[in-house]
Amino acid sequence: MIAGHDITVVIPTHRRDEFLGEAIASVVAQVREPAALIVSDDTGSSLTRAVVERWAPLAPFPVRYVDSSGSGAGTAGASRNAGASLATTSILAFLDDDDTWHPEFLASVTGVLTDDDVDFVVAWTTADEEGYRINRIGPGLAAAEVVARNPGFVGSNFVILTESFWSVDGFDPTLTVSNDKDFLVRVLQAGMRYSVVDEVLVRNRIHATGQLTDKTERRAAGIERYMVKHAELLSARDRRELRAQIASVRRVTAPRAALRLGYLARLVYLRSLSMVGRSSL
Repeated sequence: MIAGHDITVVIPTHRRDEFLGEAIASVVAQVREPAALIVSDDTGSSLTRAVVERWAPLAPFPVRYVDSSGSGAGTAGASRNAGASLATTSILAFLDDDDTWHPEFLASVTGVLTDDDVDFVVAWTTADEEGYRINRIGPGLAAAEVVARNPGFVGSNFVILTESFWSVDGFDPTLTVSNDKDFLVRVLQAGMRYSVVDEVLVRNRIHATGQLTDKTERRAAGIERYMVKHAELLSARDRRELRAQIASVRRVTAPRAALRLGYLARLVYLRSLSMVGRSSL
């Protein structure tokens, strides 16, 4: 049985003070209170610390600011791990600094975690921008089914047993993108079991102030590193899918028009192959 407050929430943050307060507010508003909230700031910003300190006296549980800048910082995975390393509870929950939870999120997912006796539980999420589609994860997926396309597992919509989290060494701190998907692949490879709460309990904010899904060279290079890491698990179709994602980024970011045109042609070609593959199934 899980104790009523045996949950630590970790919010990794990176220069998003304009959103962070709302994320913290959604944790404070939870029907099931956590034992603690840790805000892990990889910039060591005095302004971010001030946001956290304003909220600390308003919460019925400890709210802690952690300066996780320095060597090895700079990725969401590194920030999450830094915060999680300070937790003393049996459950971990993560919330990105630009997302928010429905008040019933922790109550719903931890209730299923107890009832189903699984390692982690995932809820559904929605975007705050009309027409922006986010996948909704289903039960029973295997690592090979999620390695190329994220089924709806993000850094804000799951809780996991702390022991299970550290058994795979947490998030990969070297990945600049695809760190959520990489984590899901590894826990499934490790044989962990999960359940799904088929309710929308998380809101993902879509904004223009820097997101991992933005079309940048950092994203393209990160996908390439991800492909190298999971090369043995990727099918030919998976590789086409990921190469198409890279081409989609570089058709925008390549430094010369000729290169951008080449990546556009590659994207069209790879997507045509994928369409042929699907039509032959």
